[in-house]
Amino acid sequence: MSSTFFGLTIAGSGLSAYQTATNTTANNISNVKTKGYSRQEATLNATDALRVNAKYGSTGTGVEVTQIRLQRNEYYDMKYWSNAAKLGEQETRASYLAQMETYMKDEETTVNGNKTTVGFTSIFGDMFNALDTLKTDAASATSRNAFIGKAKSLAEYFNNVSTQLTDLQSEINALMESKVADINSIGQKLASLTKQINVIEQQGGYANELRDERNVLIDKLSVMVPVDVEEIPVVNSNYPDMYTGATNYVVKINGQKLVDTYDYNKLICVPRENGNQVNMSDEDGLYDVFWAVNASSDEPSSMKLEFNSPTMNGSLKALYDLRDGNNANSFNGTIGDFDGDSKLTINAPSMDDPKEFTMPQSGTITLANIDYTYDGYKFIETTDVSGNVSYSFEFNLTGEADRGPVVAADIYRLVNKEASIGESVDFMGIPYYQKQLNEFVRSFSKAYNDISTQGVDIYGNASSAFFVANDTENGGEYNYSYSAYEEGTDSNGYATKTYSSDYYYSYLTAANFSISEAAMKDPNTIATCTEEAWTNGIDSYDLVEKLLNLKDGVTLFQGGVAGDFLQSLLSDISVDTQKAEIFTKNYQNLQDAIINQRMSVSSVDSDEEALNLVKFQNAYNLSSKLVQTLQQMYDRLILETGV
Repeated sequence: MSSTFFGLTIAGSGLSAYQTATNTTANNISNVKTKGYSRQEATLNATDALRVNAKYGSTGTGVEVTQIRLQRNEYYDMKYWSNAAKLGEQETRASYLAQMETYMKDEETTVNGNKTTVGFTSIFGDMFNALDTLKTDAASATSRNAFIGKAKSLAEYFNNVSTQLTDLQSEINALMESKVADINSIGQKLASLTKQINVIEQQGGYANELRDERNVLIDKLSVMVPVDVEEIPVVNSNYPDMYTGATNYVVKINGQKLVDTYDYNKLICVPRENGNQVNMSDEDGLYDVFWAVNASSDEPSSMKLEFNSPTMNGSLKALYDLRDGNNANSFNGTIGDFDGDSKLTINAPSMDDPKEFTMPQSGTITLANIDYTYDGYKFIETTDVSGNVSYSFEFNLTGEADRGPVVAADIYRLVNKEASIGESVDFMGIPYYQKQLNEFVRSFSKAYNDISTQGVDIYGNASSAFFVANDTENGGEYNYSYSAYEEGTDSNGYATKTYSSDYYYSYLTAANFSISEAAMKDPNTIATCTEEAWTNGIDSYDLVEKLLNLKDGVTLFQGGVAGDFLQSLLSDISVDTQKAEIFTKNYQNLQDAIINQRMSVSSVDSDEEALNLVKFQNAYNLSSKLVQTLQQMYDRLILETGV
């Protein structure tokens, strides 16, 4: 049978249990405003019954607190982390796209109460207005200087926009490095926290505060990259039903392990070598992100963080898209002939119009997943006897990126396999808009120069190209006054036109777009008329009529006239900006709904906790009353019956 004083044991269990429950409630109330804190709840269970030698067989032994449990819902956590990555991606896109849009938009300013527009539209219009004045005053140095000044403003406009985009690309690149450092720091902290949690819980405790801290880190991580979290209880290998108190905690980024319980991996930012850009307008030193060989090493493995994976999202993915997005318009083709030395032919290229070339003059070309370096290329247009035209490139290989000199036998084995330069990133990022700027200035410069070089200057001398490209490395300029190609025949006798990258318009970009030095020094060297018209007087202007037609009378860019260039460019970026803003709003609304669901489970409700205080106080008072009652019973039993 139970002890005579067993009732005090039962009453004592109530006092202890409700004291613990009250303390837990106090802890909840004190953390009502603590970020990341999850409500805790004392789990009360009846203690094991005691078997007695009586008809009723057993008697209750009281109550106990079996655990103080975090109130969290794993399903809501997973939903939050999944949506956070999508929200982080769209927020980042919307922010930077809006910034890029401001670089290109015409701005309205007020001067003396009159609204004026400053930007491409006004600068381009002013240049053609100045050109139009040459019809009435072609021999005037003042009119010529005015036109050259307006043309220089146009060049500076493109220079400035390109520089702003390049600076933004550099800023985004630095931010990517910062986020990679944050990811590495979080990974290290997660592994450390998991070890502390397991040490405590293997000893029978519950590391609730540490678990909250770990979940806050996952919340931060999920904004930057997509995360998968798995926590698996560790059981005794000899007794599979026996839980040891420890867990294996695994965090993956897009399928790759960042944390594996006590171990963690890290990411390494590897700058691209100078002169080894992916796109010709790229800033030097952009980072590729690799997984490290191990957590204690700063050496990158061969495994990249796959930004182009369909499951990749988050703010880091958005930064990559903004920095490297080329609208899936990278160079690729089929590996063809090799001369055994350095000349490699690429057939069926994805780019067959020189004004659209995006690959740098020197860099890395990937041949069947093997990287080779090159230091120049030629574009070849071949016409067979039936008049069919095909295109190819000839690259001058300088070595295999990882092994040194080119091995001819290795190249021969790659014939008919794929060649590519850079990655195809299906997003309109900075490289895409740099390409559009480059394409416009090339198209416009070529159309203008083709007309102007048909004429003579005021002295009767043949006119040179007016728009040129500055040679930023060696000084001087690339002048486009001569033929754009060399004619010849190939091994089959077919006619070829070979465009060398160093003397065609592929060297011209928005960044180095300029006016010829000759025109800047002497405005009389620009052409306004043909030689035939010049004989009738130096103020002839028959070429000016043709040049004026370039503004609105000739298709130059994306199927439109030159004057519509800005509108065409803005339509692309405006659509993407609006799309990102809409997605941001949608994901934010969804995130708010998920947060409300999470909070309904894990947040501290002041009213609910106040009710718990009353409830546990009453229960504690009843247990105290039970002690008093039992005390009176025992007093009577001992003092009055003499037991």
